[in-house]
Amino acid sequence: MSSGFPRTPEGAAAQLAAIEVRVLSAMSLPLATEIYRDWSMPGGVGAADWSQTRNVQSFLTHARQSSNQLDPGTLVSVTPAALQIKGTDGPDWVVACVLLDVRAAPKAEARMGYGSCERMQWAGDHWLIGPGAPPAPAPSTWPGSDASVEAGWQPVASN
Repeated sequence: MSSGFPRTPEGAAAQLAAIEVRVLSAMSLPLATEIYRDWSMPGGVGAADWSQTRNVQSFLTHARQSSNQLDPGTLVSVTPAALQIKGTDGPDWVVACVLLDVRAAPKAEARMGYGSCERMQWAGDHWLIGPGAPPAPAPSTWPGSDASVEAGWQPVASN
């Protein structure tokens, strides 16, 4: 997974986007647990209660997947659509939010805009999910919509 994002609020949001894209693209409970363990600091909610682990579990249940990961042939694509910085406390601590464009095709394609936020803390040379209670959720708006702009989402530039 990508790391090495700059020590800026936008770098924290980009790291969070990379973490969430990896977890939600795979839709695997073991991978979500591993990523939380590797990309979070002690003192957080724990892998089982992390919002992305719960999202993976919900998807697998509602899409009627047969195990704790995607069934073969089920496609999920996750693209960061917008970022939001809710707050900072010096150069090492940011509440960063990511609005994701999530598309899934278990039998028929479904699509949603999903906003999530995490406390991000600089640790040595990269960003990690910081300790403490999760921040208030970001508004889940349709990426690029008027409501998205009104909610403060900044579009992600595509390459």
